[in-house]
Amino acid sequence: MSALPQFWRGRSSIERRRGGVLVEFALVSLALYLVLAAILGVGRWLAGAQAAQDAARFAAREIALFPLPADSTFAEALADPGFQGAVYDPDLLVVDLVATPPGPALEAFFAAMPVVNRALRPLMVTSNVDTSDGRRRVLHVPGAIVDSPTSPTGLSVVVPRILERDPESGAETQIQLAPFLEEVSPGSFSALGPDRGLVAIRLNVAYQSATLAAYIPTGDFTPSGDPFQRPIEAGDVGGSNVIVGPGPEGAGPYSGGLGLGRLETLGVSARPFRRLIAAQALFRREVFL
Repeated sequence: MSALPQFWRGRSSIERRRGGVLVEFALVSLALYLVLAAILGVGRWLAGAQAAQDAARFAAREIALFPLPADSTFAEALADPGFQGAVYDPDLLVVDLVATPPGPALEAFFAAMPVVNRALRPLMVTSNVDTSDGRRRVLHVPGAIVDSPTSPTGLSVVVPRILERDPESGAETQIQLAPFLEEVSPGSFSALGPDRGLVAIRLNVAYQSATLAAYIPTGDFTPSGDPFQRPIEAGDVGGSNVIVGPGPEGAGPYSGGLGLGRLETLGVSARPFRRLIAAQALFRREVFL
């Protein structure tokens, strides 16, 4: 029997090499994806933290300069119509993108906003939200979207703080709903108080990753000695005024009853990697007694 022609022997060798390249790529691509996801996720987190800190400094300065009665409290300042129109309005944390579509209409809408609300635009995310009026596409600061009778859109945002988790499953067992902008030291705003008119504010900005899931150690170890971890499963919770969504069918990094997110990973619905960015700033109020 004669040997195979040189052409066929060369072709078989090329095909084997091609198969080896595919196997190598399959092994390397998983690690490459994880590194890329970490770079994108952490990079976006750092960018969000910087934007939140810049917005907090700007907000504290503008609040300190706004002319208010010396004995006014921070809550009274937030409720003042002049303050809401010029500095910050908590009812403008959600923008309806159907009523105000992207383009000239949206730019004009932001141009007419109070100065602090305009500074929050880099922090906003776009979501599809299921409401009693149907599905709506909105631009909003991250957090739990809630009903608001005073907001032009009928919606506002509160930020969930996770105070306690189940040590075994990682599920949230104690959650506090905080305002997006709050006073760090209650009572310090009044110029007649012990702090003599101090603007001490905090911006609560929720960050969730679309590329990284949250994990919890199980106490077990792999054969190589590394700690074994499993994804924290998403158990969405909410209240009577919390809108379920955003995202298609309640999925997405900011979905669920409290905006804590839900991602599909390793066959389970898991929480995304999450951090609560608390940007703080201090300014002395300028008041004349």
